[in-house]
Amino acid sequence: MKHVLSFYLNSNIFVAFSAFCLYKVSEILFDIQNYQIALFVFFSTLFAYNYMRSSFLSQTINSSFKIESSKINNGLLLSLSALASILISILLGLKFIQLLFLPIVISALYPLSFTIHNIKFSLRDVPFLKIFIIAFVWSYVTLLLPALYLGVEINYFLISNFLQRFLFILAISIPFDIRDFKIDRMKTIPNTIGVENSKFFAWFCLVVLDLLLIIDLVYNDITIPFFIAVFCSIELCALCIYFANSERPHVFYSFFVEGLSIIMYLFVLIALMF
Repeated sequence: MKHVLSFYLNSNIFVAFSAFCLYKVSEILFDIQNYQIALFVFFSTLFAYNYMRSSFLSQTINSSFKIESSKINNGLLLSLSALASILISILLGLKFIQLLFLPIVISALYPLSFTIHNIKFSLRDVPFLKIFIIAFVWSYVTLLLPALYLGVEINYFLISNFLQRFLFILAISIPFDIRDFKIDRMKTIPNTIGVENSKFFAWFCLVVLDLLLIIDLVYNDITIPFFIAVFCSIELCALCIYFANSERPHVFYSFFVEGLSIIMYLFVLIALMF
């Protein structure tokens, strides 16, 4: 059982399911539904994260059995998720592929290094950029892309919810940087302004998110049960940020923090019963 859980978390299947759940929240928000997009969000996230992981594993000199097994498993998941993503994109058509251009370029270039005039350059090395890229791509793929593809009107409600999704992802990304701040060679928010200030930054993001959510409620764009569901998810996120530190076990981040998106979807499903 322990090995199954370890594979589930380390293979990024849990991450992909979290993205899937965020997309399902978007379906409820905008009263849209498309199972092909739902599957695409899952498989494309699985591909993107294993693509990033393959870049790390390819640079690993260690040739232990565990490392070699990880490379084989990662290669299989990478191939299967890439194939599924491509097939679903083709089924969804040219409009969908055009809308995908931006996140594809960002995801493809992010782990790569380039040498320009004998100067090595990588997006990964740009200070503080990582979590903003993560927040943008996740928000785009799980909310804006399906909304635009399925003809949702571009108005305040759409823009507000894109910003809310961005702030939510930004906030839950901070604990991962806090986890790694002692060993992270990249310039991140925690190893620049400190852990406590990073937590305050994440909480500030959540406060802005709360305010935008309240505005949606005041203008009757969302129901009271939906408001309560998302609000409770935000407060759980704030709690996880409070307990985040570099000493927490791996499962705290890979299961509890990563699972906040899944919890939000479960809360929203419960809200639909009222």
